[in-house]
Amino acid sequence: MGGSDALSNLVTLCDGCHAAHHPNLAGGLARRVIERWAMRLARWLDEEARALESDMNFGPALRLFGASHFRGGQLPIVLAALAGKSILVVSPTGSGKSLCFQLPALLRRGLTIIVSPLKTLMSDQVSGLLRKKIPATFINSALGSEEKEIRYHLIGKNAVKFLYVAPERFFVKRQGERDALSRTRPEYLVVDEAHCVDQWGRDFRPEYGRLREVRASLGSPPILAFTATAGQAMQKRILSSLGIEDATVFVRGVDRPNIALIRWSAPASARHREITKLLRLPMFASRKAMIFVPTARIGQELQSNLSSDGLDIPFYHSKLGTEWDRQELLKRFQGESRPLVNHIICTSAFGMGLDVPDVRLVIHWQQPASVEDYLQEFGRAGRDGKQSVAVTFTETGRRAGRDVGLLRFMAEKTASGSGLDEVTARAMLLRRFSQIDDLAALLGSKDCFRKVLVEYFEGPKVTARQGLGRGILTSVFAKESKPQRFRYCCDRCAGLNPRQESLPDHLTSVFG
Repeated sequence: MGGSDALSNLVTLCDGCHAAHHPNLAGGLARRVIERWAMRLARWLDEEARALESDMNFGPALRLFGASHFRGGQLPIVLAALAGKSILVVSPTGSGKSLCFQLPALLRRGLTIIVSPLKTLMSDQVSGLLRKKIPATFINSALGSEEKEIRYHLIGKNAVKFLYVAPERFFVKRQGERDALSRTRPEYLVVDEAHCVDQWGRDFRPEYGRLREVRASLGSPPILAFTATAGQAMQKRILSSLGIEDATVFVRGVDRPNIALIRWSAPASARHREITKLLRLPMFASRKAMIFVPTARIGQELQSNLSSDGLDIPFYHSKLGTEWDRQELLKRFQGESRPLVNHIICTSAFGMGLDVPDVRLVIHWQQPASVEDYLQEFGRAGRDGKQSVAVTFTETGRRAGRDVGLLRFMAEKTASGSGLDEVTARAMLLRRFSQIDDLAALLGSKDCFRKVLVEYFEGPKVTARQGLGRGILTSVFAKESKPQRFRYCCDRCAGLNPRQESLPDHLTSVFG
């Protein structure tokens, strides 16, 4: 076309003519030309990129989702999905997992089905897509029969791009509803919160263990599985359960350097006083904080004790009022409804997969039941990349083992009431015991807490080679940025000693 081969000259005559008539659009038009040529060159140079259809362009799709570039690690996942591969992605909450399946699904012509565990999560994600004018819907037990019929009709007319359902939806008694789903033949079967396949697939919600046969009934589409937390052993179990042992696994962003990790020894009788002190610190008093409790009884006791200390904090749990009451409390914490809620006591189901970017403090009354649960829950802090704190209470001395004992008792109760045969129930119980002990060992480690936590999920580091085509796409469509690393790593690296220091005073001196 004449001129040098600098990027500033990569404008076609057509776009140059448009720019002459609309000078305010010249920069955007030039970028669009670069985007188109990047896609063409990548398809020509890179075998992985040849799976991309000739009319695909990441640029418009990214802008539709409100993004200008892929974030670190998203592009390889999208390319693998568009190549028709089944994948498992382990990536923390807030790292952009939804885009990794929504964008490939948008570029394909057919429907994508997303298996999601919670009604609130379905509603939240569908609302977000509809705000972007992307046709999406969900079907669950909260809908009336007439509303379900209308939605199935729209699905049958190919008027819906994304369909969110719970795994139980594929096994309802109504044959007509099951047939309507099996006729969809989706482009992808997405399993969101895929750790549920391992944690719930045999006892609590057995339909999660039957997604392999669901996939077969839908025509065996690629499975795109996503979770914020799955150690290496759990990754293998998830892939085996889904029947995709040869899937590509992506583990990214497990290290959250903006979250200070603190283990704090305190007996159960004193924890509410410690929590009161933490919530009254200036850095947390008007900021969002989440307090995770293992049972509804402990949550109610904590709520009562904090109320006696002058802190009126709501408690979210599965038996709280009606579905509307729970949704309303969730929206108040998200800032979408009034009066606003900054501090909340909750069980583990609260906020699963939801986007609350400015949580500054996550407190665990005691250790959760697994390392995976722990990463998922404290990872709800600092999703905006700003400095946040995660505090986990532990017990030492004569009371050591009480927290673990409660978790083991709960696991035994679940196993005995699971309805499984004795051998299967025993195997499930032993695995849960092993998960409890794994986290207890990490919490008791004398090494850097962050280091042992990351190694549990990522294993040995392996550097992957990047082809020339991938390099072109990365340079045009992705922005690789390292997360900000703050000076506070963990209690071990900071030399924090519970016997000599007060945790509130320590946090005040460190963070101001």
